[in-house]
Amino acid sequence: MSETTPPPRPGDWLETIDAGSGPWNMGVLWYNRAAGQIALHVKPEHCNAYGSMHGGAMATFVDGQAAGVVVYHLNDAAGHTPTISLSVDYLAPVPAGSWLVADVTLLRATRTMLFTQAVLTVDAQVVARSNAIYRNVPGKVPQ
Repeated sequence: MSETTPPPRPGDWLETIDAGSGPWNMGVLWYNRAAGQIALHVKPEHCNAYGSMHGGAMATFVDGQAAGVVVYHLNDAAGHTPTISLSVDYLAPVPAGSWLVADVTLLRATRTMLFTQAVLTVDAQVVARSNAIYRNVPGKVPQ
């Protein structure tokens, strides 16, 4: 599964493939590392019976926010940062065919945890927000 066209937003977008997240494999993800953004072109397989992105699929997508901030803010892509806590507030439906973009912020890094937040938009409209805490793998973040 490959996308050849990056999200229709300014930035230096890099195409990556989600290696698999069980039933909610996201497929092609786009990263704008300089801005701490992650994007997904929402497809019918990400949607519920009503044609909107399924909440579980959105949660799986936004759970990848650690990768966005660790690579961008900390310049380190190695290692795994297991999720400790993830919350998502769903504010509006996301129809198939939309570009979903998460603007991710690293709020704080401690010796053992990473605290992040993300605001998710479609065409500049906020559709969700998320807060997450990840395990900081020893040596991943300089203290």
